[in-house]
Amino acid sequence: MIMIYLKKILLAVSIFVVVLSSCKEDEQTNITGFSLESIVVPEGNDLQTQLIKVNIKGAVHSDVNVSYLLKAGSAKFGQDLIETAGDILFTANQTSVELPIEIIGDNHLELTEYFTIVLSYEGKQTELTISIQDDDLIEEILVDEDGFFTPAEYPSMHLAFSDEFTGTQLNTSVWTYELGGGGWGNNELQRYTNTTANARLEDGKLIITALGSDGNYTSARVKTQGKVKVKYGRIDVRAKLPKGQGIWPAIWMLGESITTVSWPACGEIDIMELVGHKPAQVHGTVHYSNGTYQTSSGSTNLSSGDFSEQFHVFSIVWDKNTITWYLDNKPFKTFISNVATFENDFFFLLNVAVGGNWPGSPNESTVFPQELIVDYVRVFQ
Repeated sequence: MIMIYLKKILLAVSIFVVVLSSCKEDEQTNITGFSLESIVVPEGNDLQTQLIKVNIKGAVHSDVNVSYLLKAGSAKFGQDLIETAGDILFTANQTSVELPIEIIGDNHLELTEYFTIVLSYEGKQTELTISIQDDDLIEEILVDEDGFFTPAEYPSMHLAFSDEFTGTQLNTSVWTYELGGGGWGNNELQRYTNTTANARLEDGKLIITALGSDGNYTSARVKTQGKVKVKYGRIDVRAKLPKGQGIWPAIWMLGESITTVSWPACGEIDIMELVGHKPAQVHGTVHYSNGTYQTSSGSTNLSSGDFSEQFHVFSIVWDKNTITWYLDNKPFKTFISNVATFENDFFFLLNVAVGGNWPGSPNESTVFPQELIVDYVRVFQ
């Protein structure tokens, strides 16, 4: 009887050991990946430590060492952040660890910048991208006897492209003339030419002239398609604008993909448009397709005078997240640009249209010639 009882006890102990062993096997560490609590950190104005919370996915039932290193992107080591590598210790049942990253801040406006944290465990790597969100204001407004201007360089950016319109002829390695009439999709009245009567360089400036007589209108339209491509950056264009009923100057951009996907799928960024019967107001607009035609527009007005009286600077700051429009370094519109259309290359266009759906036709009050005078086009990245 006692022997039978002992056998039952031993059998129960054996079953318990087997079950316990099975539970321990079920509780083995099994890491399936990593994620970040936050993917955006503020830049700040000096060197600072930002704590990035790294989450571990899966079951963590024992201490785990995970190697990490930073990989530079548009954010550069020594300029935007400190290069760092090491190990993160996750103790048993710990699901997140704060990783210190040193960010180098400044007080100059720049684009949102990106870097990557590379996490390595048991031969597998996970790359997680973090953005450094700029939190600075645009530089001070500058004025001379001709009007407003912007500096030729910025401490936080490099000059990626510029045309200062020196010399005696338009640089045809940068610009192409578009020619002809036909309404240009807006029932415009002008015919574009490449003659010096409609486009010339003078005193370091490009002058596009709209001419009209007896309903016969000519002007010029130039573009950088296939020659100068831009994706992201700060763009400054200093110009003096024409005015008058039916006059329609524009400083704008189209997606390089227009030859394959057409408009509006290619995207359009209007840095500046003006309709001449409202000579103190300019507009900033995007056009694109998100399955259907989409647009977003904003405008701003001068407190006195109009845009034909002196030079002004028309700017955008464009990155992966936003496009912000500025007049003389003052923002007046922001568009959330996380649309695939605006992650592609764009080219510049400069023109003066006459007539069309938006401004209407010239009338007896319209004075010719009218000139768009462009001092410079600059791209900083």
